[in-house]
Amino acid sequence: MLRRDMKVASLRCRFTAERVREIPDVQGVFTLWDGKECVYVAHTPWNRSLQQCLREHLALNDTGAIHVSHFAWETTSTPKGREDELLRQKTERQGRLPRYNLPGSPLVPTRSSITDLRAPG
Repeated sequence: MLRRDMKVASLRCRFTAERVREIPDVQGVFTLWDGKECVYVAHTPWNRSLQQCLREHLALNDTGAIHVSHFAWETTSTPKGREDELLRQKTERQGRLPRYNLPGSPLVPTRSSITDLRAPG
């Protein structure tokens, strides 16, 4: 079992249900890839795990709403902060936000999205 403060970064894995089932059911950050292009960076909300979030994205991929070939993940006790760091890195390398982090993307959450609710302050 992983401690909450352990960081485990994965290599890029094929985006399949079998591979998603193999990752820990904890909070963290994940990146989605279309070939060699990073197309999305996200963190798990306080009430969701990596497995839950990736299963939802896998369903969107299966319906054709998004196009993803691989994913990577990392456990962290500060998912939002790590997401911000990864987004800065990807934006610097690509010269823009990843495709599905752009406004109007099917993956950009709305403020009313229940999966984006944060723990009460």
